[in-house]
Amino acid sequence: MTKYRTVLTSAALTLVVLIAWSTNGQIAATPVRSILSNDGSISGAVRFPDDYPEREKITTTKDQAVCGAFQYSESFVVSEENHGLKNVVVTVEGAEGKVKAGQAAAILDQNKCQYTPHVQAVPVGTKLEILNNDGLLHNVHAYFDGLDPKNTVFNKAQPKFLKKITQTLDKAGMYFFKCDVHDHMSAYIAVMDHPYYAVTDETGRFAISNLPAGTYKVKAWHEVLGSLEKTVIVESGKAADANFDILPN
Repeated sequence: MTKYRTVLTSAALTLVVLIAWSTNGQIAATPVRSILSNDGSISGAVRFPDDYPEREKITTTKDQAVCGAFQYSESFVVSEENHGLKNVVVTVEGAEGKVKAGQAAAILDQNKCQYTPHVQAVPVGTKLEILNNDGLLHNVHAYFDGLDPKNTVFNKAQPKFLKKITQTLDKAGMYFFKCDVHDHMSAYIAVMDHPYYAVTDETGRFAISNLPAGTYKVKAWHEVLGSLEKTVIVESGKAADANFDILPN
């Protein structure tokens, strides 16, 4: 499939909502809570209907023995299969639900001079383990709500012998990570005070379940394209399919 380089100065995200019945043919095997529950769900994909941007090639200037001569940017990772966009944070706003405090630590790995994963979403209060598997010096600089020195959450050197740094993410919002040694390294962690969120996968797909019936705003956020909110109706025992189409300008 031929890919076309697209310069995007702005984008419109169009949301198409389809409501379909969710059925289960084996009622006897269904837990009682599922029969009586008002829970619904939202699933769909974030995608480019037509042309989509190629991944940018970034020349590295330090530690090329480990980092390589170049890296591919993770700002636009698009599936050739369906033009789906990876690393979009999708949230349902206004739904009442308790935060499921992170029982397992979240991982941010530094491997071959890249943060992995590039984008993730976790509950507020999650313990974050920042790993250094590169055998060289990194400097982890975390910001809250924007790349501004005054927004620094922590700024820690991580030499090769320091394999793990632990930090608790105790404030809901968007955290931005960069390496002050290797300028091309970046990552985002969305910290949530509710359980209704997802991050799109390699094909741009997402799914959010266990939603009480109601009318909500669904927000799709991308590091370059920004965000858009759209109203979605979730009905009792039904599934709403939401697809975000990214259109140039």
